Amino acid sequence: MTHRIFTLDVLRSLGIIMMVIFHFIYDLKFFGYVSWDTPDGAGWRSFRHLILGTFFICLGASLHSSYQTGINWKKFTTRLCQILSAALAVSLASLVMVPNHYIYFGVLQFVGLACLACVGFAQRPRLALVIGLGIVISYQVGWVSAIWPFNYIQAYLPTSSNDYVSLFPWLGVVFMAIWLASTSFWQNDPLQQFKQYSFLAWPGKHSLVIYLVHQPVLFAMFGLITLF
Repeated sequence: MTHRIFTLDVLRSLGIIMMVIFHFIYDLKFFGYVSWDTPDGAGWRSFRHLILGTFFICLGASLHSSYQTGINWKKFTTRLCQILSAALAVSLASLVMVPNHYIYFGVLQFVGLACLACVGFAQRPRLALVIGLGIVISYQVGWVSAIWPFNYIQAYLPTSSNDYVSLFPWLGVVFMAIWLASTSFWQNDPLQQFKQYSFLAWPGKHSLVIYLVHQPVLFAMFGLITLF
């Protein structure tokens, strides 16, 4: 049985809480309560990047923690199918609700692809670090654009998506997080002294469900408010 790292659950909890806050603020603007420049303003864009970075560090660390001694393909395939099914549901829902800005490669689509691309390196953290650095550097120097490989089919995609995650540089973050999870700092579970506060880890243990449910709940809440 895989040993759960409390620090990982807490960090994932932080990511999902920040995402709920971000979407709450986005919905305030969508329903006309505020005029803040979300999600494209400089500060809000940085906040979104912080959320994505937190999630993808957790993803890479989770891959290493779960499969560092060998890949349980049944466990991996089951989880991957859950993620891809959720990603498909999100894409179809967005296609119905916002057909001009539907989600064709958002967070869940990225997570599914990143799992496939990175799981084979869960037992090779140093190599993962090199690959991750290469991906980030390639993006930073302009060798690869943020829309690759979708630039080849851009004519068939919406000009803007309600949720888009670029492979470069974010895939590099997942690779580097595999290495991070192999370090003694991470292996020692730095937040383990707070394990008695189990509520800190609860959102992180149910992050996929919260991710899927929170936005429909927020939309329903704001929709009901507008009726009164």
